[in-house]
Amino acid sequence: MPEKRSRDNGDLGNMSHIRRGLMVLEQLATKPATAAEVGRLVNVNRSSALRILGDLVDAGYVTRDDATKEFTIRPERFYGLIVNHPAHEQLIERVGPLLKRLTAESGEASLFAAPASGNMVYVQYQPSSEVLTLRERLGTVRPIHCSAVGRAYLSTLDGATLDEVLGTLNYSGGTERAPKGPLELRQRVEEARDAGFALDLDETLVGASCVAAPLTDNGRCIGSIALSGPTSRMPHPRLLELGTLIVRELTHTF
Repeated sequence: MPEKRSRDNGDLGNMSHIRRGLMVLEQLATKPATAAEVGRLVNVNRSSALRILGDLVDAGYVTRDDATKEFTIRPERFYGLIVNHPAHEQLIERVGPLLKRLTAESGEASLFAAPASGNMVYVQYQPSSEVLTLRERLGTVRPIHCSAVGRAYLSTLDGATLDEVLGTLNYSGGTERAPKGPLELRQRVEEARDAGFALDLDETLVGASCVAAPLTDNGRCIGSIALSGPTSRMPHPRLLELGTLIVRELTHTF
């Protein structure tokens, strides 16, 4: 009986370099990995994986951690690919006025963040006129587990999908107040689901607080709308008030 041909020597051996690169990106979108791990995941040897990863690093789609030797996808790079897409422009036309209203009524900075590979990427931002404020920029990446925008998004997932996502996160970002594992994160996600919005009180950054609610369009959550500012101006009671404000404005807009 002839020996079964391996995918690396057969189908994948004839696969284009571009398609291999896309397979690598799909794998890194779930979690960081070393070159050897990437090779096993897409059935190529370590040398081939290193060549593909090197090209992706050079192009800016992937970054390498010298300490862990792991490669990680760069969500902000992909944001640049979609920013001029017509569907994105139509969404921004609706989100922009919403953010302006939220900032005008609350005095705090408002933003729209979208999920990307275990993180949330800032897609649109409306600054506050306050002297003491948080200065953000488009493309900023926040960990999904410790940010209000991340937990607001997670609160829309069904049980099985949520379990799958929680199992892929590394929980390495944030302050000492951030959740350290899936059980603690699940509890905070459930709290966000019950309230309709999620809170971040000194979890992502010390001295910074945020409240966010999920943005649903055509029945699907596409990201989160948030208000953020210094914790000195946004203690827990005010975060609750601002969360109610966001939910109300979202209901009127979408």
